[in-house]
Amino acid sequence: MKNNSQKKLLLHTVSICILSIITLILFVGVLYVLHHLGLLPLWVNKQILLFRINFRPDLIPVLFTVTILFLLVFMLYHLLLSKRWFRNFDRISQGTKEMAKGNFDYKIPVYSKDELGKLAAYMNQISEQLERALSEERNAIQAKNELITNVSHDLRTPLTSIIGYLRLIDEDRYKDEVELRHYTAVAFDKSKRLERMVNDLFEYTRVNFGEIRLDYSEIDLIELLTQCTTQFIPLLREMDVEIDSQFPEGGLKVLADGDKLARVFENLIANGIKYGKEGKSIDLKAYKEGTNAVVEVINYGIPIPQADLPHLFDRFYRVEKSRSTFTGGSGLGLAISKGIVERHNGSIEAASADMKTIFRVALPLK
Repeated sequence: MKNNSQKKLLLHTVSICILSIITLILFVGVLYVLHHLGLLPLWVNKQILLFRINFRPDLIPVLFTVTILFLLVFMLYHLLLSKRWFRNFDRISQGTKEMAKGNFDYKIPVYSKDELGKLAAYMNQISEQLERALSEERNAIQAKNELITNVSHDLRTPLTSIIGYLRLIDEDRYKDEVELRHYTAVAFDKSKRLERMVNDLFEYTRVNFGEIRLDYSEIDLIELLTQCTTQFIPLLREMDVEIDSQFPEGGLKVLADGDKLARVFENLIANGIKYGKEGKSIDLKAYKEGTNAVVEVINYGIPIPQADLPHLFDRFYRVEKSRSTFTGGSGLGLAISKGIVERHNGSIEAASADMKTIFRVALPLK
């Protein structure tokens, strides 16, 4: 590449010199013809005659030498000016070849602020944008494949149980009506779980692909949280768990979709009941922090391992072992909650240590 550029540069310089000599010869020839035809102005003809009278043949070698020196100086000057330009052009050419090969990590060095320097900077920007677009496409394909794999796995488990129990009923492989009712109840329970998983999957895709429509209105978070806790009273009594609500006076106003936010807090409270039953208590706090309204749902059950915390809001992610044995959720609840909160320009995070797990939701105050 470098040798080719040097050859091109030298050829370019020599071509300019030859073109200059030819132009000079043509100019002198045209003057000569016009002089003999009498088409030149009088003062030009006068200058030509004076030149012919005063011309000294012995100066021809000197003029020739001066001309050659001038051409050499001109060539050297042009080479020095053009060398940097060709070098920058080579860098851009090399960069485009690397991009054509798919190597978008390659960056073209930018050493000047002229047109070639700007072109190199633009090429680097294009390379970065292409790399970002390809990365997003790869992530989207990976996410789609993971989604298909996880959905297939999670749907197959209850579906297999339903088919198994229905086969037993179809083949009359039960002892009495009590066992028949047991098989029917299990199949029905698995069907409800399957329906819940399908609904969660549908809502997750709507939330995360921007297809969900939010009906904004002024919401009092205190009233919303009170309504959410009320519907859990039967489950709280069954689990022997209490909710300790700590709300400020005067309420906390936010501009939000009440139904969607209710889904978030219902999910967090339900998780607190499921996984915090050992602590027999759940703290539900709401307070103002700067320009945000903050809601914390705290349970005192088995803590979440630190390694699992960064992935809690990933779809289909479940914390293993003791925390997942109580219920087989869809693994989409927290992912849906995160999507809804972020659509409200808020944030959701979790912290867990020493038999205490906190889910914290922050929303802009109205």
